[in-house]
Amino acid sequence: MTNFSLSSEGPSRGGVFLVYGLYIARFFTGISLLAGVILAYVLKGPSVGLVRSHLSWLIRLFWYDVAFIIGCAALFGACFITEPPGSSGPGQLLFLIPIGIFAFWNIVLLVSLLYGVRSLTQGKGPLPDRFRSFGE
Repeated sequence: MTNFSLSSEGPSRGGVFLVYGLYIARFFTGISLLAGVILAYVLKGPSVGLVRSHLSWLIRLFWYDVAFIIGCAALFGACFITEPPGSSGPGQLLFLIPIGIFAFWNIVLLVSLLYGVRSLTQGKGPLPDRFRSFGE
């Protein structure tokens, strides 16, 4: 287990809480995620220890989110090509695949953000030990 030091150098945990808040606001407004990742990149430069690990994880979550959005859009486009709307047939059920993947990703993202906020208040890293390989 990695021990993190709470140093007074660099940005405080308040900036990280703001980034987490912007990421959570993503579920209501899409532009707040972009503002959050820009702020995370700005704050990451002078940060150290616990703050830096949380900011690195938040930046990685942004890129995971972009990948899932592009992937689900591509799957949705493929479903649209194979079975256009207005036609009736079993191919209409294919639309449930990208919708389900996108819904599952949003649940995973929300749980990850809430866990990150909780672990930041407790002075821990952004991920539990069993998932630490995802953050490195």
